[in-house]
Amino acid sequence: MPTTLLLAAAALVTATLSGFLGMAGGVTLVGLMTLIVAPPLVIPLHGVVQLASNFTRTLAFLRHVYWRILAYYAVPMAVGVLLASMVWSGGKMEWFKPLIGAYLVVFLVLRRLKPKLRNPPMWNYAVLGLVTGFLAIFVGATGPFIAPFFLRDDFDKEQVIATKAVCQAWAHLLKLPAFLALGFDYAPHVGLLAIMIACVVAGTLLGKALLSRVSREGFGVAFEGVLGVLAAYLIGAYLWGA
Repeated sequence: MPTTLLLAAAALVTATLSGFLGMAGGVTLVGLMTLIVAPPLVIPLHGVVQLASNFTRTLAFLRHVYWRILAYYAVPMAVGVLLASMVWSGGKMEWFKPLIGAYLVVFLVLRRLKPKLRNPPMWNYAVLGLVTGFLAIFVGATGPFIAPFFLRDDFDKEQVIATKAVCQAWAHLLKLPAFLALGFDYAPHVGLLAIMIACVVAGTLLGKALLSRVSREGFGVAFEGVLGVLAAYLIGAYLWGA
């Protein structure tokens, strides 16, 4: 029961964060689950909870989704997941997390120096989908990796959250059959997953309510600020554990 309560609270808080900023909830939740849950369970269970979280966020912001990006992203993402499932052996690419942190730092610098990079062409999302699909099986939370591609100058704050959410929901949906094919048994964890899913639904709605109180400029500053914090966390956690 204490473990369930801790995971429920983590799901609620992290989903609120994602509902407000469209990111950071997933990577925070996977970090907390690593401290509480047995390592082999973390990424498969996290994927189901994040599927519910991103699907709820997609529904909450449905009219703001920019579907053209998903059209470029979806098929390459499926190919990436398929390729990863063919080589997955239960290990995780921990070494890749500080690289994501360094990549976020580069993005934040270039965003200031190269304004044209703020609106990447549509074909970039096909490449992003392929790479993210492969990483999703190993890394779990790929939100920080894809986040910079959705902070576009031609998007309002709701479009940023909605479009990123639908792409991440698709990623987590693909992970479910992949882990089933790899032999993971979800049945013993149905009760815990139901509680966590209820919490992420409530958190998403709370985050959306908070978002309505923030300006577009304030959202952009907060988004970049959280990316900076995530970069420091990903790099620092790896170096601390090394």
